[in-house]
Order: sequence, then C-alpha cells, then structure tokens
Amino acid sequence: MAFSSFTTTAVGRLALAGLVVAGCAGLARAADFDGTKTLICAVTTIMECDAGQCDRYAPPDTPAGAPAFVKFDVGTKAVTASFGRKSTLNTTMHLNGRLVMQGGENGRGWSATIDETTGVMSAAVVDEDHTFSLFGACTIP
Repeated sequence: MAFSSFTTTAVGRLALAGLVVAGCAGLARAADFDGTKTLICAVTTIMECDAGQCDRYAPPDTPAGAPAFVKFDVGTKAVTASFGRKSTLNTTMHLNGRLVMQGGENGRGWSATIDETTGVMSAAVVDEDHTFSLFGACTIP
C-alpha cells in the first residue's frame, strides 16, 4: 500500500514537473535566439582535449582565464568573453533551427551553435594541438 501511495505521489510530481518545463519552453520559444538581438551565454561546462585525453571543467573549477560568459552581438559582428576578450564574428548562418557562428584569431578557429528556440549553446575553440568544447545556455539581456 505504501508503494502505491509513493508511486501516485511520484507520478503526480512528474506530471507537475512536466507542466512547469512545458511552460518554460513556451517562454523560451517566445525569446527568439536567432541573432537579431544580443545574446549573453553562460558557460556551464568546458571540455579541454588533446590527442590523448580530455578533461572536464565546470564552474567554479574552470581553469584560470576560461570564460564564464560569452556575449554574441551579430549586428556588430562582435564576440566578447569574460575578462574583456574580443573576437570578430566572421560567418553567421541559420541551419535547421540553429544559429551557427564562426570566427578565428591568433591561429585558432572557433564555432558556436545556439538553438534558436531554447538558447542552448555548444561552442568549440580549435588550436593546432588541442580543443576546447564549451556548453551552456543563452539569454537575451
């Protein structure tokens, strides 16, 4: 009997959580992450890889100098990361509901993809002997 009560309560909580998530998804859908507005993206996970291994970082354990936030301004073709680092956005395209941006400097290339509905972000910085993969979420300030 206790199991049945627990199961009913758990199902009720899952249904409520589903309604909350669906409601939030509707709000995100209205936000429109297509690059027409400036985007501020929080970096939640960083993977640093070389040919032999990958290391995972999650704030606050990120390596010194790693960005906590990245600002994408498609209109001015500017990308700004924590500590005032700047890069020029060279290429922008829309592909299957995602905003794809690319650039490069100092011998490195970078690419970022943001889901135009949810604001979920994945990005990569590629150097000659290692890569950084960044994951996070964006908002409109």
